[in-house]
Amino acid sequence: MGVDMRGRILGGLVALGIMTIPAQLLAASKLEITDPRAAKIKEIVTLPINGVRAVESDGQIVFISDNGRFVITGQIYDVWSKKPLSSMSEMRDVADRLHLKEMGMDVDKLNTISFGHGPKDVVLFVDPRCGVCHKLIGEAKPLAEEYTFKIVVIPALGDESNVLAKALYCAKDKANALDALLNNNLGNLPPKSPCDPAQYDQTLMTAHLIGIQGVPFVVAPDGRVSKGRPNNLKAWLESAQ
Repeated sequence: MGVDMRGRILGGLVALGIMTIPAQLLAASKLEITDPRAAKIKEIVTLPINGVRAVESDGQIVFISDNGRFVITGQIYDVWSKKPLSSMSEMRDVADRLHLKEMGMDVDKLNTISFGHGPKDVVLFVDPRCGVCHKLIGEAKPLAEEYTFKIVVIPALGDESNVLAKALYCAKDKANALDALLNNNLGNLPPKSPCDPAQYDQTLMTAHLIGIQGVPFVVAPDGRVSKGRPNNLKAWLESAQ
């Protein structure tokens, strides 16, 4: 991509208010930004990569750092989905959705409690001390005929949560684990001995890789993500497109 193309794209970002570049830097630049609107930016997608956006301009997709300093051209490949991303629709999909099965992620092997027997899976990442999470699970129970809910318990709220989440993972019998979670009683579940922490550690790593920063974190059957409790769980799940 030539210097002029970079300049027109950067100029367009300035015009849209996405970037702020001091006037003296623009004046000293060799990017030849004459008319910022000339970039003809069609679409911008913030990718799940820290500080990187995909920008489609004049039929070309480039990747630009948040501060506008770096413009990257070429092919981007999604290792999790095992495929190249070649269109803005594919960029939007990876930005807005998590297709856990396509990523080869077996949620059942994490620190997971499941209930329901519907054909469509809903994944809920929760903290054992999260009251909002408990209310969300309560909303999910009447939907058990339509969906299977897989509740992945992670320590998002500190050390005490870590103790409780690990108590669930090491429980000898998880038949009553859901009730124990909702009644703040995970710490009283009889433990198995020994308890290999490998899959518990894998749960923590999975939450980190996905980028979960708060709970509840909900993944719908079509991959849509809710960072927080949906206003109406049933309606949100049924709004798949």
